[in-house]
Formats: sequence, C-alpha cells, structure tokens
Amino acid sequence: MSALDSGSSQRNANRDRVVHALREHGAMSRSELSRMGLSRSTAHNIVVDLLDAGTVVELEGPKNTGDTGRPPGLVGLRGSLGVSVGVEIANGVVRVAICNLAQELLVHDSAPADDQEKPEVTLERTSGLIDSMLAPTGYGRDQVIGVGIAMPGPIQRRTGLTGRACTLKPWVGVNARAVASEVLRLPVIADNDANLAALAELMWGSARGRRDFAYIYAAKGIGAGFVLDGELYVGANGTAGEIGHTTIDENGLMCECGGRGCLNTLANGDAIAKQLWQSHHERLSLTEVIELALDGDAGCRRVLGDAGRHIGAAMANLYNLLDPELIVLGGNLATAGAVLIDPLRESMARRAIHAGEAIPPVVAGALDESVVVLGAAAVVLRDSANFPLPSRKG
Repeated sequence: MSALDSGSSQRNANRDRVVHALREHGAMSRSELSRMGLSRSTAHNIVVDLLDAGTVVELEGPKNTGDTGRPPGLVGLRGSLGVSVGVEIANGVVRVAICNLAQELLVHDSAPADDQEKPEVTLERTSGLIDSMLAPTGYGRDQVIGVGIAMPGPIQRRTGLTGRACTLKPWVGVNARAVASEVLRLPVIADNDANLAALAELMWGSARGRRDFAYIYAAKGIGAGFVLDGELYVGANGTAGEIGHTTIDENGLMCECGGRGCLNTLANGDAIAKQLWQSHHERLSLTEVIELALDGDAGCRRVLGDAGRHIGAAMANLYNLLDPELIVLGGNLATAGAVLIDPLRESMARRAIHAGEAIPPVVAGALDESVVVLGAAAVVLRDSANFPLPSRKG
C-alpha cells in the first residue's frame, strides 16, 4: 500500500470514528471529538470535511447560567440524511416511532393488535402504519436506514429465535429479524424490549451520560437491560436481564417458565391484580391499582409496597453482581412513584453489599410509555456498522 493510500485509509477511519461518535452521543463539541484519540487539528479537519460534504451541521450549544461568554459550538449529524424507524410489538398494541439522524423524534403512533395473530399478519399491518407515518414527514422508504423491532421476550443471539419467555406466544421460536425483513422490505434488527428501553434512557432520558447502569422494565413481565461501559450487554446467548425469572420464593407459585416463586409471580401487573381480588372483589387493571394507591387505598398501597420489596431483593442481587452506577425503573409500575420505589430501595439496601459506599441511586425513567419504541429507533441510530448513512443525492 502506498503512503497516499495509507493516508486516505486513515482519514476514512477517522471520519468513520467521528460519525460513529455523533450517532452514539448526538451533537458534540470539537473539543469533545478531539478527546476520542484524535489530535485537535485532525478532529478539526475531519469536521471541516464533513461540513463540506453536508454530513454534519453546526449547532449552538447550551448556554451556561450566568456565563456571559459565547456558548461552545456543537456539530451534529444532518437530520435530513435519513430516518430510523422503531417498532414495538407489545401485548395488544403495536407502536411505531420515526426519528431522524439528528436524534429528533418526528412522529409516533400506535395501533391495536391481536396477541394471537400470526407474526406476518401483525407485520403487514405494521408496514402500512410505517408508510402512513412516513408520508407527512417528507421521507421515503429509500431514506430509512433501518428498523428496530422490540419484542416482549429474549432474542437468542446464536439463532435469532424469540425465546419461550416471550409473552406473545405466536412469536415464540420465530426469527423476528428475518420475518420482519421479508415483510417490511427494510434492514431490520430485533431485540428484547427492556434492552432497547435502556438505550432510549441512555440517549434521551435518566441515564444520559452514564457508562454503567441497569434499567428495570416492569410491564406484563419484568425484565432488565444492562449498559456496561457505554454498550448494551445482552450476554452470550442474548438472554441477559431476565430478572423476572429470578427465584424469590422457592416454595412459591408456579411460573409459566416452569420455575417456582419467580419475581414475575409476585410483582408483575397480573400478580398484583390477583392479590387484590379477595379484598376488592373485582379485577383491577394495574393503572387502576396505582390510581387507588395514590388516592390512599390501603390494600393497593400494600400490594405495591410488597411488589417493590420483591423487586428490591432481585435488584440487590443484580447490584452485588454488576455494581451499576445507576438503576432506572421504567414501565407501568414506575408510575406508582414513592409507593413502590421507597420500599424497593429499603429492601435493596438491606441485602446489597455496600463495600463502604452508598448503594446506587434508584430513579424513575424520564420517558413515558414510548420508551421501548424510542429504544427500537435508537438501536438503529447508534449502529453505524450495520446501518450506514444513505448516499446523498445530487
């Protein structure tokens, strides 16, 4: 290889490094880019090249309170380069979100879904929803760099098959990525809902700027997503984070996974509702339980507190193993606030090994019910290797 070719190859590698950083972190200052192992002059030259190519734009940074100086300039990817589509296949609903490459949410919507219908039928309906949502944004399918699919269950890393813990039974044993790629006719990545929700909180929410944190997603089942050293950790076979199947009571109720006393049998929405049947004589939804608890209903406050203590026990084990700097609680249960989180923290503190330090903060997620579908869009936005920028026209 000639010196000229070697220099060109190095410039391309540096350019890819800067683009990847902007995709992962959003807009950054030139000084932040220069701390990525590039000299200040190299970072400056790469930014100039990307500006000339129309790949990045200059933005004004946030102004510090009380600072009369000019705010630091930022550079970020040009949003009009393309879009990422996030899809959440959930129990009873399909959600879709479209974000541009500047990490801006353009539109999101949802449609009811039948939990018993074949995956291909659900995806055909999803394809139509994507088309109807793209139309008003001005983007075409040729500008979609990829689609992230979030599933309520683990995706086996080696085979791509949805695991048996998935709460949507027609999807068990299905290669969600392969089927979705064929139906949607777009590049696809598929992953567990808790994993992708963790990425949403990392990109836009309570975990922004963190390198090591755990995200607990409490919905129909209870799952966890782990970000370790800034990257999503899914385990050797893609099943890391199935905290809902942590054994809490060896003599407890039978779980659908075949185990006894799993966290899901004690603290998910169905378990909470069942515990209130004898006292309230009606089948309450989790939303109703939380509303009653916040209004002072003693029984509802008790079962939510008990759920918090059970989750806290599981989270103490998680902390002892991984030592995250932050734990974020999301999903339906998180809206219970202090009624759930206070006993959760207390239970965790009793069981965690502190090593002379305080246990990590436990906070509610900053994003609403759209957290999973936003995470499905985020996984594509962050992945410059599998979802490259589209070629600019003209």
